[in-house]
Amino acid sequence: MQVLAYWLMRTAMFLAIYAALWALKWFDIWAVLIAFLVGWAVSYVAFPGMRRSAAVQMDGWINHSRKGSEADDAVEDAEANGL
Repeated sequence: MQVLAYWLMRTAMFLAIYAALWALKWFDIWAVLIAFLVGWAVSYVAFPGMRRSAAVQMDGWINHSRKGSEADDAVEDAEANGL
């Protein structure tokens, strides 16, 4: 849930900056690029706690999937050695 909350906050930041540029009558691809870069920088500074929580949650997902993979590797190695 932390990853989703962080992603939503970063997306909202991008959209808010893009909306401000749109209100200033800036409609080209540069507005999208600038909104992306400024949104990234602002969210990096403004949400460090959310970023850490999301990183911890993602690390948990990765370690959980890695444990399942290692268990499968052990079974496959045992089967290969038995042949």
